[in-house]
Amino acid sequence: MELALSHPVAWNDRANLPDRAGVYMIARGEPGNTVYIGRTWGAKGIRHRIRTFHRSATTGQKGHAGGVTFHGVFDGDTTALFVSVHMPDGIDPKPEILHPYIAYAERRLIWEHVEAHGGLPVCNSE
Repeated sequence: MELALSHPVAWNDRANLPDRAGVYMIARGEPGNTVYIGRTWGAKGIRHRIRTFHRSATTGQKGHAGGVTFHGVFDGDTTALFVSVHMPDGIDPKPEILHPYIAYAERRLIWEHVEAHGGLPVCNSE
């Protein structure tokens, strides 16, 4: 089963991202150049999690570990970022089902990146 990802959204258009739980991939320079893969099942969804990433990425302040790492690696320059999302459409929304699915989808996308590139995305730590 392939995990469907949305078309890449330019960073300046990130306010249009879903406000639901899901998995997200952040790329830099071009959509295929993944620098971070993350997940959220929080009530505020992907849009809020990307907002938190952006604040940490541009300021270095705590809130999103991947964003803090991004700030250190790329000096806070978010101008060339894209984000794609995988939404758990068709998955039962009960937390005991939704949370394991989202965790699985995130880990699978990270594993596929490791297989293709020989390591984690530069801003992931695990």
